[in-house]
Amino acid sequence: MSAQKPVLDPNLRSGETRDFETSLRAKIVGQEEPVQALVDLYQVFCAGMNSPGRPVGNLLFLGPTGSGKTRIVEAAAEILFGEPRAVIKVDCAEFQHSHEIAKLIGSPPGYLGHRETHPLITQEELAKFHTEKLKLSFLLFDEIEKASDALWQLLLGMLDKATLTLGDNRRVDLSQTVIFLTSNLGGGEITELMGGGYGFIQSGDKPKVGLDEKVERTALEAARRKFSPEFMNRLDKVVVFHPLQREQLEQVLEIELGMVQRRVVFVAGGDGPAVWSAAFEASDRAARGVPFGEPVGDRAGATRRPGLHRLGSQPLQPHFRQRE
Repeated sequence: MSAQKPVLDPNLRSGETRDFETSLRAKIVGQEEPVQALVDLYQVFCAGMNSPGRPVGNLLFLGPTGSGKTRIVEAAAEILFGEPRAVIKVDCAEFQHSHEIAKLIGSPPGYLGHRETHPLITQEELAKFHTEKLKLSFLLFDEIEKASDALWQLLLGMLDKATLTLGDNRRVDLSQTVIFLTSNLGGGEITELMGGGYGFIQSGDKPKVGLDEKVERTALEAARRKFSPEFMNRLDKVVVFHPLQREQLEQVLEIELGMVQRRVVFVAGGDGPAVWSAAFEASDRAARGVPFGEPVGDRAGATRRPGLHRLGSQPLQPHFRQRE
């Protein structure tokens, strides 16, 4: 009698992965594909099935400003490492000239001031948030389209071989690192397509039939025009972030208000529930007074999140100044 073959279920998740997915969905709204991409990557890593000699994953995030590309990386870091800043972030706008690459890898020996130029990416920095249970690092290249040619050449080696050679010839192993790259390419075209502001749809929403497919196609075409096939072929996945609908913005507002109110509880300290209750009511009323079709600050959706934090905490400031 032949042994029964096991039935493999591709949707089966480990307990750790299910907990990660639940926590991530509680923090990220309206971006199903990016959340799923991170969950799948974490499942592969936990199972030890990621490719040897390569990074754990190379993910390119495309989409308009304010749609949550950087936020999802910070949220994942907070869940896994307990700290949203447990990410080595490289702002590519600061590396638009070839000589600025020294800020990333350090200057070679013999160059004036090479001892004072400390590399941003080192083995020690990557291992800073490692634990016995989880040896994983996050490396984020923000607005990758602004990178200089010198940074592009470094990236190609990092994405392919998971190694980086510093200015002093030390080698950095990236085989336990997830490399995230974000880009706003196609953001202007997507904004015109949606007929609204950046990152979210205005009150006069256009019909949604086929809109997600158009947004995805627009972003991918913009990426292919900008990036070489050599670069695109080194990516494990290209993920498009979609503009947020009104109901999704309401959920974002709930999450952000919760963060403001937790900070209020911390600052109020021993003043008691009465102060907390008044503070919650004031911050909630102030933040909800902003029409959803009008971003805080300028037209860009990227200003909405800090604007909500400012509006939510502003009514509380006189009270805490008086306490001081």
